[in-house]
Amino acid sequence: MDFETLSQKLESSAHHVVDRVLSANRQDVEKVGKIAAITLATYVVSSKIYDAFVGPLSGIPGPFQFKFYSARWSRQIEDPPGAAYTKYQAWQTKYGEVVRLGPNTIGVADKQMLRQILFKDDIPKGPAYKRLQRQGGGTLFSTVDKIFHKQRRRVISPAFSVKYLNSLEPYMLKTTESFIGRIDKDIANTNRGDGFGQVDVWILLQYLALDIIGETAFGQTFHMLDGNDHIVPATITRNMETANYLVTHPLSGAIKTLFSFSDIMQQNDKLKQFMKKIIVERLEGGEKARRDDILQILIDTQHAHDTEDRLTADAIAQETVLFLIAGSETTSNTTGFAMIELMKHPQALATLREEIDSVQMEDGQKLFKHEQLKHLPYLNAVINESMRKDSIAVNGLERTTDRDMILGGRLMVPKGTVIHCNLYHAHMNPKYWPEPNEFKPERWLEGSDIPADQEAFFPFSIGSRNCIGKAFAQQEMRLSIANLIRLYDFEAIPSEMKRSDDRRSFITYSVTSNSFNVYMKRRATTA
Repeated sequence: MDFETLSQKLESSAHHVVDRVLSANRQDVEKVGKIAAITLATYVVSSKIYDAFVGPLSGIPGPFQFKFYSARWSRQIEDPPGAAYTKYQAWQTKYGEVVRLGPNTIGVADKQMLRQILFKDDIPKGPAYKRLQRQGGGTLFSTVDKIFHKQRRRVISPAFSVKYLNSLEPYMLKTTESFIGRIDKDIANTNRGDGFGQVDVWILLQYLALDIIGETAFGQTFHMLDGNDHIVPATITRNMETANYLVTHPLSGAIKTLFSFSDIMQQNDKLKQFMKKIIVERLEGGEKARRDDILQILIDTQHAHDTEDRLTADAIAQETVLFLIAGSETTSNTTGFAMIELMKHPQALATLREEIDSVQMEDGQKLFKHEQLKHLPYLNAVINESMRKDSIAVNGLERTTDRDMILGGRLMVPKGTVIHCNLYHAHMNPKYWPEPNEFKPERWLEGSDIPADQEAFFPFSIGSRNCIGKAFAQQEMRLSIANLIRLYDFEAIPSEMKRSDDRRSFITYSVTSNSFNVYMKRRATTA
């Protein structure tokens, strides 16, 4: 055999050996890959099974499927849109005051546990708030950082002190005058011949709240009551819609955001320019441009001794927009629900009117001042009962445990558990509230036979994350309700009363139609 032939045979043999080795390695790699995949799948499945049937939350009752996936991913959760809160109510009623809503999620409606979560242990906010931060960074409302929240709240709280709110009352009364003027105009335009005209109280209360926030937080009215279509309310409406999807649908919400992103960003650019213009005018105007309102308090932080207390222009814009969101629809809808309840319960309306008519007006005084109203027992009872029965936060609040803990002295909850705080269920629990479905302002009066359970009442939340605008909202609601009752007679429209029972909730609780019409006319004594 010559050398060339031997070389060819050796080369062929080598290729054959290499091919066998490579084939064996591929088989080994495939085998290892399969083993790894099976191991991972086994781990995931066994982990899920452990969490479902053996883990710390396994003994909590709830729908079987939520042992394996969160209620948030349930197809029926938003069928129809805005009805998710009804599902949570039903689960809580069926399974008890603690219900399992996912592998690491529970719903809580026990009043003592809620107070522990929100106040005593002050558990941090949950992942839903982090998703809201995609909308423009952390704010007083959306941040989950306790240190950031404490510092930001300390800086902003002077704007909501009782003393400072008194200085804002002229702006509220000025806007309320426009509100009354708009009602008179609508009555005149729809007068049916006996002095009564049709008024959409629901939408006008929204306009009132928007214009009040415009005056007090932005430094200028939006003229919503004059029929103006302002960029700020329009942009906020779109952002709230997107925020709702981000909170309730983590995946589809992100997709929806992408589809509407260009439109939202275009509107937000206009909003930023609007805000920047106002802030720059204040800063450059010096003392001449000063105005005793919330915006001025935020701008003045730029002179704070501690640099961390100085809000940037972006931070000021974000917080003032937050005030608009948190302080307009929440307040107006609560007032709207109070008016609906009063129309449904004529005796309550008559009792409230008697109390309001007993308040002495000064010579030439056209509208009530807050000092005349803040201690009226039945007015406050009507507002409290509306906030209980028609709670704006029917979707609840979300918290995430930052440590292993025991709730109510009996339930062990591991670190990382998401807790859906079902405040609305606590408001409607017959254990705490006799005849919870009935509108009974009397339960809030001293000596009541069915006294209100203050420990099961969370209209503004509690603890460090409670609503900073609580006093602001109460002042606005008292002024608007009392002046309406004093100045006008009302007549219900049967079709509107029926339609008002159709409710939905995205970020806030509302009537589905976003409208509530009544017949109104000026009372003879105030015409």
